[in-house]
Amino acid sequence: MLFLSIGGLLLYFTFQNTNPEELSKNIQSVDGFGLFIAIGIGLIAIIIRGIRWVQLLGTLGYNVSSLNAIAAVAFSYLVNLVTPRVGEVARCTAINRTDDIPIDKLFGTVLLERVVDILMFGFVFLITIITQATQLSIFLIQSGASFPSLSPLLVSALIGVTILLLIGLWSTRKMWSQWGFAQKIISFIQGLVEGLKSVQNVENKFLFWAYSVGIWMCYIATIFVGFKIVPGLEALGLSEAFYVSVAAGLGYVVPVPGGIGAYHYLVSKALTVVGYSPELGTAYATIIHSGNSLMFIATGAIGVLILYFTRKK
Repeated sequence: MLFLSIGGLLLYFTFQNTNPEELSKNIQSVDGFGLFIAIGIGLIAIIIRGIRWVQLLGTLGYNVSSLNAIAAVAFSYLVNLVTPRVGEVARCTAINRTDDIPIDKLFGTVLLERVVDILMFGFVFLITIITQATQLSIFLIQSGASFPSLSPLLVSALIGVTILLLIGLWSTRKMWSQWGFAQKIISFIQGLVEGLKSVQNVENKFLFWAYSVGIWMCYIATIFVGFKIVPGLEALGLSEAFYVSVAAGLGYVVPVPGGIGAYHYLVSKALTVVGYSPELGTAYATIIHSGNSLMFIATGAIGVLILYFTRKK
């Protein structure tokens, strides 16, 4: 409820200064076929993510069908629409039931995927700094998305406490490592590490990174196609697509169900920074988010059926 309330509050902030009639007019003027293409590109990203997961699991000695992996990824997006951050747990649990792969190793590969996603987002952010530095700076300040500043004293204190804690754990490891609960945690961490190290054993590393870049190119392409289907935004190009993708990425980072509210607020703010009206920015954010959400619901439901009929008895 707390996360949903945060999303609702951000929706209120997004829509409060818009003209309902103009907003409705902008939404109704969208090219439906173009929206279908944009949603289709998002679906391609889900498929690629599933295929890349198969590649990672293969390095651990597990032969998972692409259909199951894609279905599990689609299911995770559906779950995230309801409860933020639980989708990754759901997809690992699903593959555990269909292919009997240990949960810890599955989590390790998913954690690796998140590390790669951070690297890809950093690359997109870097390109945006190069091409849209002024707009990005204004956006981060106006939206409140800039990183909070920490005093050197606080940072030093946190580092010192962390070091002392690690020294304490290391010096008493013979004692607590015998505890049953600690042994379960150690075993789980070892599985996570094995999953994380799976990228080292990928046979075709070029293909792995091509998949990773392809996923993010799909995200950017969805934003770019969105510009072309909303009247008034057709003049925006690829550099603006990278810029708005940063805002969209930050919107999905906020722990609210399916990015609702946060996505609308940040994407609309990004477009108002470059000179567009709140109505046009909000219409764009609403159209793209709603289209993606409907796609997540449809593909997630299909994924649930696939996983149900392929689970191990």
